Amino acid sequence: MWNLFKRKPKSFLGIDIGTSSIKVVQLRRNDNQYKLETYGELQTYGYLERLNDPFQTKSLKMLEAQVVTMLRKIIKESEVDAKYAAISIPVFSSFIVVVNMPPMSRKELDRALSFEARQHIPIPLSEVQLDWKIVGQEKIPDAKDSKKYLFKFRVLLVAVPKEVISRYLRIAQELDLKLSAIELESFSYIRSLVRQDKAATCILDFGARSTSFTIVENGLVQASHSLDTAGTELTKSLSHGMGLSFERAEVYKMEKGLALKTDLANKETNDLLLILIDKVILEIERIINTYQEKTKKKVTKLILSGGSGSLLGLKEYLKEKLKLEIVAGDPWAGVQHHEALNNNLKKIAPRFAVAIGLAMRKT
Repeated sequence: MWNLFKRKPKSFLGIDIGTSSIKVVQLRRNDNQYKLETYGELQTYGYLERLNDPFQTKSLKMLEAQVVTMLRKIIKESEVDAKYAAISIPVFSSFIVVVNMPPMSRKELDRALSFEARQHIPIPLSEVQLDWKIVGQEKIPDAKDSKKYLFKFRVLLVAVPKEVISRYLRIAQELDLKLSAIELESFSYIRSLVRQDKAATCILDFGARSTSFTIVENGLVQASHSLDTAGTELTKSLSHGMGLSFERAEVYKMEKGLALKTDLANKETNDLLLILIDKVILEIERIINTYQEKTKKKVTKLILSGGSGSLLGLKEYLKEKLKLEIVAGDPWAGVQHHEALNNNLKKIAPRFAVAIGLAMRKT
């Protein structure tokens, strides 16, 4: 989305500005091979929680200044030297929907989508950057002319507030980076987690501020949605329910996770966490069922990612509830790196899928 430069540098930087941390990954591309040159992460402790809010204006310059300061620090400490970069936009700060269009010609589609976009985007189109992509089509005879055909198009509509885009352009300019692209996290996930798999797959990004669900088929986003229930809410639930500080509850959550059914000692922890996790599962089921009903295609696999995706016992619980193949996403699988880094890269993998996917861009 929104490619701004045509030159294709060999070293490329992916920047993921999250609400709990900033991640950067620099990859070197040779043909279809990627080599890790450097990476880094800096905890933000929630300072940037409102950076991607398209409607907020208070303290905007301060937030941007914090991002610039943090990125400058992490770029220096990680010894990043790439000048071309891509930055991600989280699903919750955009508007994304897949629409099924009535039979029409390809020429008619452009005009029809302008009208369709107004039905789904709650702010004026003049305030957003609108993009779209055909993700499916069915050829049918034209009832008025037997020699011609029309198409039922399935179209992915994406709209991002222009102010959000301007924010990232200003940040890149402050850092003297050439921003080649700004793209939704969903597209980054396809490169780093799905890769060449053509089957219908659900990507579950269990983050700090939000949880996103993306269904991908044939390398294309078919459905995308986000939910506010996420890692921070899980921690708050433990904090309030067990009388712990937020910091202690976060540590407790990651140490204990979801216990086995026979582990009665951790039943209180389970009960507090499962109230929210079951809410996420209901949304996953809704998204998958809606997709399957509309397309008559079956989703058989779920890829688990995001910082909270590494919660102990979550993978097993999802498998039991959803009856799907649950796979822990491994974004480093397609990246050459030194063996000495294996353990650390495996540990941080759930958090780095977006930054890696951005660094894999062909600009």
